[in-house]
Amino acid sequence: MRGWPADRRLGVLYRAGDHAVSRRTVLVSPTEARFVFAPREGDGLAASPLDEVERVWASTRRGRVADQSGPSAGAGDALGSGWLTALSYDLGRWIEPSVGGTGRVGDRPLAALQRFEGGLVFDHATGRWSVAGNYGDHLPRFDAGAGERVMDDAQGHRCEREPARVRLGAPDDDAGDRYRSSVARAIEYIRAGDVFQVNLAHALCGKISGSRRELAAALLERSGAWHGSYMELDDRRAILSLSPELFVDYRHGSRRAVMRPMKGTRPGALDPGELARSPKDHAELAMIVDLVRNDLGRVAEFGSVRVEGERVIEHHGGRDPARAVWQGVATIGATLREGLGPIDIVRAAFPSGSVTGAPKVRAMQIIDELEDFTRGFYCGSIGVASDTGDLSLSVAIRTAIIEDDRVVFPVGAGIVAESTPGEEWLETLAKSGVLGA
Repeated sequence: MRGWPADRRLGVLYRAGDHAVSRRTVLVSPTEARFVFAPREGDGLAASPLDEVERVWASTRRGRVADQSGPSAGAGDALGSGWLTALSYDLGRWIEPSVGGTGRVGDRPLAALQRFEGGLVFDHATGRWSVAGNYGDHLPRFDAGAGERVMDDAQGHRCEREPARVRLGAPDDDAGDRYRSSVARAIEYIRAGDVFQVNLAHALCGKISGSRRELAAALLERSGAWHGSYMELDDRRAILSLSPELFVDYRHGSRRAVMRPMKGTRPGALDPGELARSPKDHAELAMIVDLVRNDLGRVAEFGSVRVEGERVIEHHGGRDPARAVWQGVATIGATLREGLGPIDIVRAAFPSGSVTGAPKVRAMQIIDELEDFTRGFYCGSIGVASDTGDLSLSVAIRTAIIEDDRVVFPVGAGIVAESTPGEEWLETLAKSGVLGA
């Protein structure tokens, strides 16, 4: 990343995990970018942003399935060409129209799709780089010195380049009061029987210094993200996601889909047994597992939905205990029905239940009522739709939206009946530590 030519746009899927679908990092140079926006008045009732996403994916899929080569980067057995894709959480308003609030989206993109014809792939298990797809003119040559910290100043003296870092402003008392009040209101909804769980977030704001790419490289490496990503949307805007969570990995050849929702977090320095024994965290994940099973059941072959791992405690966040966390994770697999494809999984299961709550639609309505910002790509999904028909998407948590030198970093927590507003507020602030210097 640090040696990528400045005049070439960069897209990165950072996969540094221990799971089979999260061990390969891929760097691509997008050759084309498309944005999908909310339908305008007069587009008709049939207009759907997700239909446009599918048209873009399908435009290069036909007739090219057998034309791929190279190692997987987490989206099927061959990642040669495809679309680097970011889906906004707000696409869910069109998937579940009863959620409403489409007017809140404004002119923000609901999806960003960037075309790539080849990629540079790093296998974290073997420590080796390889090339996938059409190298040709689509991938740049690295400038080995571009990322050096020491450089010459205008007078020719050797000097230290300013390190890239992000500084988040401390939330004021009003922000804390608003969030705790929202949590209290969510608990009232839960105790009244409206919903079992609600994921509530608030947005932290700050500024970055130094190079965006240098910052992204440092934070991705330090986080050890299993499903991280970095997308340069244009010259001013970028998405940096340090997500540990897989939304879905779908393989066209076998029609197999895997989802791995997360619920329950503890600092890496603590005993993971405390998380394993926590009835509250166990209940949170169990609710989301049921929701994911139902979502997959909409598009799966009858009887094929299986909970392959009810709950495991995984280590995420690299080797530094100050930044690492323990996560409760489940694995659910299914076989897609004949004739269905990647977009049908998205229609059935997006956004992830782990960032909404359960039941999903009512939880999304409560989120819309109680949150004072528009999520956008936060809590959406980022990944690759390959020309093979495969799909690999993260859940875009721990995700920063960068514009010029400004950064917005939302943080959230799952609210259940046993939650207390003060503890949930502190949990959200702890999650901002992943951006710490």
